[in-house]
Amino acid sequence: MKKSHFLKHPIKPLDPQKTTTLYDLVQAFQYTSFQSRNLYKCFEVFKKMLVDPRCIIFLGLSGAMIPGGMRKVIRRMIEKRLVDVIVSTGANIFHDLFESFGYRHYVGSQEMDDDALREQRIVRVYDALMDDQEINKVIYLLSKVPETLEEKIISSRRYLEALGRQLKDEESILRTAARHGVPIFVPALSDSSIGIGLTFLHGQKKNPSEGLIIDQIRDSFEIAQIKKASPVTGAIYIGGGVPKNYIQQLGPVNELLFRRESGHRYAFQITTDDPKWGGLSGCTFEEAKSWGKIERGSAYAVIYMDATIALPLLVGAILQEGRTYLKRKRREFLWEGDHLKGINFT
Repeated sequence: MKKSHFLKHPIKPLDPQKTTTLYDLVQAFQYTSFQSRNLYKCFEVFKKMLVDPRCIIFLGLSGAMIPGGMRKVIRRMIEKRLVDVIVSTGANIFHDLFESFGYRHYVGSQEMDDDALREQRIVRVYDALMDDQEINKVIYLLSKVPETLEEKIISSRRYLEALGRQLKDEESILRTAARHGVPIFVPALSDSSIGIGLTFLHGQKKNPSEGLIIDQIRDSFEIAQIKKASPVTGAIYIGGGVPKNYIQQLGPVNELLFRRESGHRYAFQITTDDPKWGGLSGCTFEEAKSWGKIERGSAYAVIYMDATIALPLLVGAILQEGRTYLKRKRREFLWEGDHLKGINFT
């Protein structure tokens, strides 16, 4: 090939005086390099998910996003129909609950005296602080079964839906998801302060038939049905870990359960993990193709950046652009017990 084939598109220096909005900034990244251009690529994949009228969008949520100040960003994503299904760590949902009960995360520093913090019963999440006694109060509240629940064996989706409907805080991720019918799955619920609260509940049982059982295999069955019923799917990964794997494995799971190949057609990830160590959190979408987790010919992108920077830039740009998300219909999931009867586009 000739030299001109490669040297087609010159880099365009970003002019900060002409980027008055987040949307302007992300658009300008199209002609820059490195992670700024990757941010633009993620933005373009995000738009493709949103304009596809049949696409169901899964959000994988790991990392300490609520202590990191991302609570309203995630809530807006639910409210504005930017995501349809959420798979989260238990910690993110606990931190949302923590603020729903009126408690707060505080500005700290990674250089603080942690022995002194321990003496004062203050816990640190890098440079954010929480009152440990307030954490324990919320854990104790979570040891109560939501009053609306009549079932004894339920999925985390059903438990969190019932919990969300009891919350009064309008800024809550969990309440907003329950109000709009966005299912939230926490496949490792016991690995969180919510799990500690439920452990207290378990300890109060006098015999095995009493109390509440969160059936994590029921979770897997329910979310597999969502994938089966979805004509097209997209995935957004904030970090990696269990939420990423849980959403990625839906392709192979559907192939085994329903004899149907169904990887994701769109995907983007915000991560700081490196693929060369072989871990799932850093594995590439190219690798995912070999498992059937991503479709052939799919649109995907990755940005290596702190999610507390990249996520508000992407969501803010989508909301400011406006045209893409405003036309999108909400997905309504029709459940009968643990069976999905259908998905309405309303």
